[in-house]
Amino acid sequence: MSQHPTIGDVARRAGTTTTTVSRVINDSGYVSVPTRASVLAAIEELHYVPNVNARVLKTKRSRSIGVVIGDLLNPYSAALANSIQSVAALRGYTTLIASAADEPESELAAIEAFHRQRVAGIIVASLQTAQSDTLLGRLADQGLPLVLVGRSLTHPRVDSVSANYRNGGFLATRHLIDLGHRRIAFVGAEMSDADRIGRFRGYLDALEQAGIATRAEYVVGSHRMEPSPRYSTQLTGYQGAQEILRLRSRPTAIFARNDHTAIGALQALKEAGLRIPEDVSIAGFDNIPLSAAVSPALTTVSQPTDEEGRLAAEYLLGRVDRPDEETARRELMLGCDLILRASTGPPRAGVARLVPKDAGEGVR
Repeated sequence: MSQHPTIGDVARRAGTTTTTVSRVINDSGYVSVPTRASVLAAIEELHYVPNVNARVLKTKRSRSIGVVIGDLLNPYSAALANSIQSVAALRGYTTLIASAADEPESELAAIEAFHRQRVAGIIVASLQTAQSDTLLGRLADQGLPLVLVGRSLTHPRVDSVSANYRNGGFLATRHLIDLGHRRIAFVGAEMSDADRIGRFRGYLDALEQAGIATRAEYVVGSHRMEPSPRYSTQLTGYQGAQEILRLRSRPTAIFARNDHTAIGALQALKEAGLRIPEDVSIAGFDNIPLSAAVSPALTTVSQPTDEEGRLAAEYLLGRVDRPDEETARRELMLGCDLILRASTGPPRAGVARLVPKDAGEGVR
């Protein structure tokens, strides 16, 4: 017998044919109960592992799906991938996960790698770019099942699941306005990002509705001399808050692009000797588990991450399992909720005159 048992070895041990063994492995076609038991026993005794590559060559698809996520360090991405994986496992599919990192080229490479591996379908949860839209449209034309999370593509066979980020951003900013704040910063974007980052667009909407002028110096990304980052990280929040604190007329509140960013800003504020929310209020987005555990607990916007992942997986596997069925394109937008915690409160009188310690001559 070979070092790696083959399907033929299993058939001989079970006293049946390779076709019957294949039916048992793939759970397809009729096999009597005694024969099925013999095949399963032979598989166990020989420690047989099916040749996935051979199956792909024969069926033209694998029992794996690809998932492209954004910032691997952001707990939101991990939670989304876990939800997708749970659904896929129940349906007998393995989930392969790749991070788009912070470069469009990484995203394209991940999508193309999954396609070369002949995955059954791909879920893409990275930020939208023109390059990836073009690639995804081409793959969809070739019949590869695709589902997008947090973005959309106008294609009759590409589904999308998203949360209403714009409304979520509006809710968080409106909350700060209702508390009495008029100088509200946004950390994690640049002004040029208004059309591509929904939560930032919601921030601008709330300011406009309240008659509050947008101040460019209150909108801070992580690289002032470079193009806006695709992902907003804890370091983005830390550095962004430091930049804000050097302003002569500094904001009384900060709305961060996500909780990861908000936690970084929170650390910078504490290091500057400021109290939250007495000196500066701060709100985040995503409601990651850590947002309730930091001190003070973070006011944030909750999006239904588990539901996004579950629906994305179900949409994808529906198209995978029924490739010839004409299913209309589905584009679902889920609601967001404001979660009030201890990190936000009314601005106190005279807070604008506070200057963080060690500001030196850098105040402007």
